[in-house]
Amino acid sequence: MTEEVPSTDQKLLSFCGMLHWFDSDLLLALAPEAAEIIGPLLSSDMVVALPDMAAFRIRDDIRVQMLTQLRTDHPQAELALRTRMFHYFLAQMTQVQDPLTGSRLAEDDCLAHLGELFLLIAARREWQTITRYVAMVRAVNPRQARHLQQLLFYDGFIAIRTQNYDGGQQLLQELLRQPDLSNDLRVQILNALGQAHWFQARYDQAIAAYLQVHEQASILKNLPYQGYALLNMGMVYSEIGRYERALDLSLQSLQVFRLLGDTTRQAQALHEIGNNAMQLGRWSDAQQHFQQAIQLYQAIGIMAQLANLYSCQGFLFHMLGEEASSESAYLQGLAEAQSADHGDVALTMDNLLHLGFLYQTQARWDAALAAYNQATSLAQRLRNHHVLALIQYRRGDVFKRQADYAAALQAYHEAITYIEDLRGMTENEEMKLGLLGSSQQIYESMILLCLECGRVIDAFDYVERARSRAFLDMLVKKAPELYAVVDLPTVKLSDIQQQLADDAVLIEYFTIGVLPQGEHVLNKLPKENTRLREHLTLTPQILLFAITRNHYEVHRVAFNPNLLRPSPSDPVPGRHLLQDRKLTHLYEQLFSPIEHLLPACKLLYIIPHGPLHYVPFVALRAPTNSYLLHATGPAIALAPSATILLRNCLGQASGRGRGMLALGYNGQGNNALQYAEIEADAIAALMGGVAWTGAAPKIEGLITDGTHARWLHIAGHAIYNALDPLDSKLYIAADEALSARTIIARLNLHADLVILSACTSGLSQVAPGDELFGLQRAFLYAGAATVICTLWEATDIVTLLVMEHFYQAQLQGQPPAAALRDTLVAVRAMTGFELAITFRRWRDMYAAYAAPLENLANTAMQQGDAQPYADPRYWAPFMLIGRPT
Repeated sequence: MTEEVPSTDQKLLSFCGMLHWFDSDLLLALAPEAAEIIGPLLSSDMVVALPDMAAFRIRDDIRVQMLTQLRTDHPQAELALRTRMFHYFLAQMTQVQDPLTGSRLAEDDCLAHLGELFLLIAARREWQTITRYVAMVRAVNPRQARHLQQLLFYDGFIAIRTQNYDGGQQLLQELLRQPDLSNDLRVQILNALGQAHWFQARYDQAIAAYLQVHEQASILKNLPYQGYALLNMGMVYSEIGRYERALDLSLQSLQVFRLLGDTTRQAQALHEIGNNAMQLGRWSDAQQHFQQAIQLYQAIGIMAQLANLYSCQGFLFHMLGEEASSESAYLQGLAEAQSADHGDVALTMDNLLHLGFLYQTQARWDAALAAYNQATSLAQRLRNHHVLALIQYRRGDVFKRQADYAAALQAYHEAITYIEDLRGMTENEEMKLGLLGSSQQIYESMILLCLECGRVIDAFDYVERARSRAFLDMLVKKAPELYAVVDLPTVKLSDIQQQLADDAVLIEYFTIGVLPQGEHVLNKLPKENTRLREHLTLTPQILLFAITRNHYEVHRVAFNPNLLRPSPSDPVPGRHLLQDRKLTHLYEQLFSPIEHLLPACKLLYIIPHGPLHYVPFVALRAPTNSYLLHATGPAIALAPSATILLRNCLGQASGRGRGMLALGYNGQGNNALQYAEIEADAIAALMGGVAWTGAAPKIEGLITDGTHARWLHIAGHAIYNALDPLDSKLYIAADEALSARTIIARLNLHADLVILSACTSGLSQVAPGDELFGLQRAFLYAGAATVICTLWEATDIVTLLVMEHFYQAQLQGQPPAAALRDTLVAVRAMTGFELAITFRRWRDMYAAYAAPLENLANTAMQQGDAQPYADPRYWAPFMLIGRPT
């Protein structure tokens, strides 16, 4: 493309803006065509004298103005002008007369302009050009240590960008250890290492590196690298499916680059903004930003970046059902990505992957497989297991649609192998493999195919692996130091049968086709684009595995699990399902297929999945109007997964601890509880244990002494943190909160039973793929065999009733699950008369609470034979998780 040349005076001022110093000889050498105006410029107020050098520099405001104008009016000229300056000072390094001062000054200027050129050329992906310039500088023997370090940085950076990850990382890590490394170069090295981690799908390490870059660049007031860090973090978050976060970071970076007048990075930021808008289904915003980016890149002459933009446009057209435009855009992108001048292996791979998917949705199977095969060889070269998993999944989908089930099973198996190879390497709250498929969807497809082929045992195996995988991916993001603590080998169906009693039934659910909530491309697909939708989503349904000691069966329930999700703003998820009609309908869907197993069942294990975690199972009602939980029915125990049930709960020996420890704290202010401390004292007295109540600190004592307790009871406020569920807390003292993260990391319990008598203590985050985060799971990992908690906030007086009944049943020798069943049945059946008697007994026991308890007794007495707590909203939140006996 022909260089757009600025006018002579503008070119001269642009040179001045790019130079750290100048005199008439230097300006004449660089811009001889401007000879007539050099003298007037040097005598004007546009320049500032540098007496120590007998030279000048341009005024700062003029410099900013001229560079901004140059980049706006002649965006391709900067590269040519900086290249001219680099070659001039490179020549000066061998021609200067003063071997000390002059050589050092020429070397400083040459390397400074090489640094500016590096940024411009890297945006064009012209790695050979940078390599050539580095070799030219080395040939003239630079002497300063900082310049040799700079050249080593370029070597490492180019190695990474040309897929020599190991060599590049080793070189940069060695460079980081050099004690005299400048802070500016340290920032550049950290940024390059972030890219190495990102390109190899080590997202946690990439984000950590970019955060360091942003922090140090902010300290150094290095605005360009602040912008690069923001942009790079946005691209990582986009790759793992966190599009809102990615969009916000990209918008921040655009503001930085506009402030700098950096047209190249503005185009890159516009591209990322468009990409994230597209992922969120904001079609017009996406197209607008893509077009702006394309226009900027074309104006600048950076053709290498167009490959990615054409790919994004191709996908956007595909979303909108414009398939001819989609194919044309992909082919344009592929041509740019394969260009001899500025080709890029990763972009070639991406375009082939997307093109293959387009052909797949058009049932052009051979063309799709050919594109996938080419993409596979490139992904293997790049060691990108992330993309390899996605390619194998899509190949498996093609084979399945061709009824080649053996090939489909093998491809899905390879996809899952690649996913599980990433275990521990990726910090990913929601392990997205990109818009074309998620890791959860890969497991779902494999499970459905196994069932279609009659391989029920294999299907169940993948169900457990999917649940484990989803939880571990999220754990590595929220608390990577805990990964090894909770990484368990998944159980097989035969393992479960060996541990089930003859009168026990285990029901494990698995949800298919759960969609992301809120703004997401899958929720914005045009309704008429049906064949794309069927390749991006699976039919919503629920799988039901029923297992006994000598029998197993599986049912596919045609019920949409997306209907069970509460609204994102619902403060009590699950309580929206308590209408009689809904409870009966859910019973019919979730239990009718296996109702024949219930009459002989004394112990029912329920393992929910996905949105089913919000279901209050004990409140489900049969068409005969009887609750699933009733006096002669089975005791009910829930579990996060069969693996956790067997490894963490049933696998624990009973009687490891001794005695009871009860913690109680009412809290302070308007939200203070009335009866938490009474409850702790009463339970400790009933069980012959110890109570720690009031505002005094308790955590360190719990960590040292609580490990020995057989029963651990905690009464107080629980706060669930939806943004970081492992930061969910139990408030047990005035300035003290026990988090789920601390519980897993520091508590080593011998408890047979932990009771969390706190509001929302059982509420957990249910994320795609399952899986639960929250206080209850933390206690299971800390060693508790059984946890009793609440799904939503329970009335504290009802909680006190439940706890008293439950512990009395425990003292009578009842196992926990049966004791909780009988307790809930009893509490919901209590009449006003019976409640009044209980409240007055408590009044006599606890003088400090005599007045409120007398008021409660009077109110209850007015209820007479009515049952004030019969509504499931009072008793249904209580649930037992883990070992039932």
